[in-house]
Amino acid sequence: VQQRVILCFFSFLAIINAYTMRLCLDLSLNRIVLDCKEEHVDQKKTKENWILDLAVAINQTAFLLSSRLAAGKEEKLKPQLAQHQQQQQQLVPIPHTTGEWHSPTGISCAELWSRQSQSLVIISFYAGYMLTHIPGGRLAERYGGKWILGSAILLAAILTLLTPSAVRVGGPSALVAIRLLIGLCEGPTFPAVSAMLAQWVPEQERGFLGSCVLSGGEIGITLLQLVSGLVMAEQDWPVAFYVVGGGAVIWFAGFAMICYSKPDNCPYIKSEEKDYIKSQVSDTLICSAQDGNAMVTIPPPPWRSMLLSTPVWALISASMQHDWSRLELSQELQDVLQELKAQGSTMWDEVVASLTLTAPHIGNWVASLSTGSLSDFLISEGILSRTQTRRLMSWLVFFCGSMYMVYVKANFGQIWSCLAVGAYYAGIKLLPLDMSPNYAGTLMGLSNGLGSLPNLLMPYLKELEEQYAIVGSIRVALWLICASYISGDVQSYNQLGTHTPIAN
Repeated sequence: VQQRVILCFFSFLAIINAYTMRLCLDLSLNRIVLDCKEEHVDQKKTKENWILDLAVAINQTAFLLSSRLAAGKEEKLKPQLAQHQQQQQQLVPIPHTTGEWHSPTGISCAELWSRQSQSLVIISFYAGYMLTHIPGGRLAERYGGKWILGSAILLAAILTLLTPSAVRVGGPSALVAIRLLIGLCEGPTFPAVSAMLAQWVPEQERGFLGSCVLSGGEIGITLLQLVSGLVMAEQDWPVAFYVVGGGAVIWFAGFAMICYSKPDNCPYIKSEEKDYIKSQVSDTLICSAQDGNAMVTIPPPPWRSMLLSTPVWALISASMQHDWSRLELSQELQDVLQELKAQGSTMWDEVVASLTLTAPHIGNWVASLSTGSLSDFLISEGILSRTQTRRLMSWLVFFCGSMYMVYVKANFGQIWSCLAVGAYYAGIKLLPLDMSPNYAGTLMGLSNGLGSLPNLLMPYLKELEEQYAIVGSIRVALWLICASYISGDVQSYNQLGTHTPIAN
């Protein structure tokens, strides 16, 4: 088997793992809240309450003495003291065995897991996710994407395995913290994958192999929905985290042994394949980590030229709109399963519902392979240039997305959505590899990192779009502008200039 295919396969699995760990909590949050509602409030005080008990006792004593001095009669104070003691007891927080705080009057978990708390839990991942995109891309370009990607997935997997314990021990606040850490760990995933694809994937195969890898999230969503459907049917939500986290750990073991950042570093690759890859990647790409007897370092990216580039901002805007259009993804399965549970359905009914919801995502992935292959054909046969092909795919996203909105209630409406998503991966998502092979990680960090901004502002954007119809028109206009200004040509800032040799 060709080593570039193996590298793409493991990168594809990395994207799957990243998506399953990202969305696992989103699909399980309702079940967590329901479990919390069903728990009995533990009235037993623990050793940690001695400070609160002491404070209450001192407060009650002070109240008793002051009342006696004021009234002069103990009998008149008994009703007041009883009322005051009752008020004090209502204010005493007592830890529950799961780490949540309950009052003796029984504050429900629904109040602790309010809508605000649940929204904070969901967006906390994206707050961390956005921060490490660009640093992850730069590290992957400088030191190779293998260990940056491997470390990102492994750390996220460990935190995912710890998530059920964090929920039981610390409640919402602990969950927010651990989701923030998972987001920080997963941020470098796409930039590191892009940096490796720039080294391994020939230009004439970029559409097919690149689309296959970068659209792996669609398969990740499919697998997670199937697992969540089975787990929710059994009402054992922690199992989903153990399955997802355990799978990512197993992936890391195989990835670390077989994959390498660049073809020159791989001991398993044949010389014929290595020469073929070098002859087919961009002429401006640094393929080897060594140049003679000296190490070649990639200088920092020219930020000024990059940030003043119109195609870069067209890429960022298109990425933001794609994420915005898929905000309600994680809510679909929860709503369907909760409705089925309310109707007293069987586990088989819930599994069938999960399969029905996952079918479009499989269609999205197949469509990405088809449009990616079409892109390679158009470019290799000289029918269209690379920029024209990418713009064609962008227009296809707009057209198919519009047709889906028109026929959303028809049986064939979902086909348009699949074509739109597939064309997005074969067009917009490949642009960092096209525009700057040497800085593909940085460009992916910019586009995918800022593209995740709608996920961070999700509650506000949904409300904004519901209140103001003009928001949809603005989005359409922005997409048309993006489709007109994106570029698949290698940009001027990709040139490295002078390289700094470092003696071995």
